[in-house]
Amino acid sequence: MKKLISLIFIVTAFTMASQPKKAAKMAPITSPGYYLSAKGDTVKGEVRTNPDDELDFHKGFSFKPAKGGKIVEIDIKKAKAYAFENKQFEKINNNGDDVYAEVLSKGRLNFYEIRFMGKIDGDEAIESSYFIQDNNAEGDDLKLRELKKLNNKFYKKGLEPYMKEQKSIWNNLEKFLFNKQAVVQAINEFNKLYLIAKPE
Repeated sequence: MKKLISLIFIVTAFTMASQPKKAAKMAPITSPGYYLSAKGDTVKGEVRTNPDDELDFHKGFSFKPAKGGKIVEIDIKKAKAYAFENKQFEKINNNGDDVYAEVLSKGRLNFYEIRFMGKIDGDEAIESSYFIQDNNAEGDDLKLRELKKLNNKFYKKGLEPYMKEQKSIWNNLEKFLFNKQAVVQAINEFNKLYLIAKPE
């Protein structure tokens, strides 16, 4: 009898050990937010802030409607934009694919970031691409209204036509070292100069 119990225990242990282990998933954490539907309607509710993969923010998002119900997946076809806490994402086209780009600055100049899995020094790592556009461009500069991807290595040269009216702000940027916070701060400073005062 003891041998039978021992045999059952060994078989059970072996069976459990050979089961494929599923990756542990985190319980959803949500925060008040909204999305702009494909039709242009604003839908309020809660956005999941801890996706299983942080890069998922650029593909879609999980949303719980304010009226209640389960968390549902919203993909790029169903929403133009979404926001929660201090983050905002808008749909843009990147090399023929629609993705959600994080809005880093909004105003006369729009500045966006897309994060993706790439390689840095031969090792797999998260990389970023940055995009800019000038909402007020006209005349010879009309092409600056189109969303343009910046070259991270020569970003300052790429920014020059967008910031030429405020050369002192552009001059303060490092020439060779791309610093995301410094660039966002410079673009925000530029945008403040073009805010239109609203009549009271």
